[in-house]
Amino acid sequence: MSSPFTNVHLHIFDTDCAPDRFLRIIPSKPLRVMSKPIKNLFEVGWVRRAMHTLGGKTESHTAVGKYIAFLDIGLESSQLNIFEKVFAVAKQYDSQARLVGLTLNMDYMDSQPSKGQKSFDTQLAEVMQVKEYYYDNFFPFLCVDPRHKSGKDLVDWARKYFESGFSKNGKIYPYFYGIKLYPSLGFFPFDPRLEELYAYAEEKGLPVMTHCTRSGSLYIGEMIETLIPKEPNFIVSKRPEGIPEEVLQANKDILARIAKYYEKGWVKNNKLGANDWACDLFGHPENYITVVDRFPKLKICLAHLGGSNEIIKNVSSKSSAKELAEIRTVDPDFWSDRIIAMMKKYDNLYTDISYTLSDLGQDDVKVKIQGIFKDEQLRKRILFGTDFFMTEQERKESDLYQIIMDTFSKEELQLLCRENPQEYLMID
Repeated sequence: MSSPFTNVHLHIFDTDCAPDRFLRIIPSKPLRVMSKPIKNLFEVGWVRRAMHTLGGKTESHTAVGKYIAFLDIGLESSQLNIFEKVFAVAKQYDSQARLVGLTLNMDYMDSQPSKGQKSFDTQLAEVMQVKEYYYDNFFPFLCVDPRHKSGKDLVDWARKYFESGFSKNGKIYPYFYGIKLYPSLGFFPFDPRLEELYAYAEEKGLPVMTHCTRSGSLYIGEMIETLIPKEPNFIVSKRPEGIPEEVLQANKDILARIAKYYEKGWVKNNKLGANDWACDLFGHPENYITVVDRFPKLKICLAHLGGSNEIIKNVSSKSSAKELAEIRTVDPDFWSDRIIAMMKKYDNLYTDISYTLSDLGQDDVKVKIQGIFKDEQLRKRILFGTDFFMTEQERKESDLYQIIMDTFSKEELQLLCRENPQEYLMID
């Protein structure tokens, strides 16, 4: 019997989960200066509608479009309503569709407390209610952050979400099914404070989904230097023969990259929370080499295949092309190439095409992803996801589903949307 159609990457948190200064994720000085009042303004429905009408396709509209799209969905009355929107699309393809909802701990995203922000504990409690409503269709992942809890305390906290559940029709359903990481919010995935959690996840067969692009949400506080020590501590390999050379080299590369970013002035405390380039250090694919070596049975999905701007050779936006050209003087290799090389080396690594699939019309992106399906070593570790509702400013959810139907063969769709997600999730 075929496994259900599965979207492994989407979000249902609402705007109340985000900090007051969330708008600082947009690389615009005026927006960052006025982030809090503008957030309040954009939450007014007629203001957003006016922005949609007046903005058109101008560059200024593009700069705020990501946030307006976030609000259009995120201002729904509940996380349950948001889930029902995305589920309505998925069940057109399979009435038994499974959706993986990735929670996001934004409590440490800013250095300044937010008066209007819903706590992460409240977000999780609401997600658990959605699970009880859609027990066969909704499979949440628990977001973890070593600044929240660490070591044994982190495991003890996480355990109750994975090992508690509810009974339905004679079957026990856990509330959560995997771990979500979002390093660019302010931590390295090789942080030793995560080691005991990784060991627990490996033992229990819990998969990890981690954000892995240069763009997205990021730490928006003023104290970025406190989060990026020039010589961070690493999870250490426990192989009896010693640390493998590829791990030693990766760690050396990481230290050299941090040093260069400091030298360039890209890691610097600032009042605007302008930490875009600095936060790339947290999400870099190379950060996972020491983790996958230490935990060879832990399934880790490096999401988005690194992002479209790490696949497309000729970026259309002049400003983006200039920025990427400068970054590549320090970090020359494309993240998508790094991820593919790492997947060939470590068979516990996966990737998904969430968000990146919105650019499947670009030849570079299409060729790269189709190339993975031609590689017998990789084709069973690429997963379908959309990144709803972050993708709403690019394309509607229904359009993203149609794109994959038009792009991939029947055999590829079977792998991408059914067999591979089942192997990654191992849901009974």
